[in-house]
Amino acid sequence: MKIGVDSSVIVAGVHANHPRHAAAAQWLVQALTAHELMVCHHSVLESYAVLTSLPGELRVTPSESRDLLEATVRANMVVAGFQPESIWTILESFVPISAVGGRSYDAFTACVLHASSTRALATLNPKHFAGLIEGLQVIDPGKIG
Repeated sequence: MKIGVDSSVIVAGVHANHPRHAAAAQWLVQALTAHELMVCHHSVLESYAVLTSLPGELRVTPSESRDLLEATVRANMVVAGFQPESIWTILESFVPISAVGGRSYDAFTACVLHASSTRALATLNPKHFAGLIEGLQVIDPGKIG
């Protein structure tokens, strides 16, 4: 099964000092062998941004962030395709679900992944994705096992 991976899982999975690292990393290792993992290009950028702006000693350098993402995401996940002209259809889909503010980025991620035949999305923020796409299962790696 194709499973999309949100930036929350990526960041926690690659950052050994993240409070939810153990659950995210364990889920990623298991999922990599059992499923085809997909990621939205926006989630790769968001993961980089978060890793390089964490507070204090948790922050990683730009080169460390790039290396972590290349080793984890690039080496093991498929970046979901996105056709720029589809942005208007995606924006139109936001209206009936009232995707506003920051939730519009989550809706965008869900739309791009769903358009790439992803049927589930792994996130540590399941409420952010609940009800965005009919038929898209939301998986919380922190609640499994």
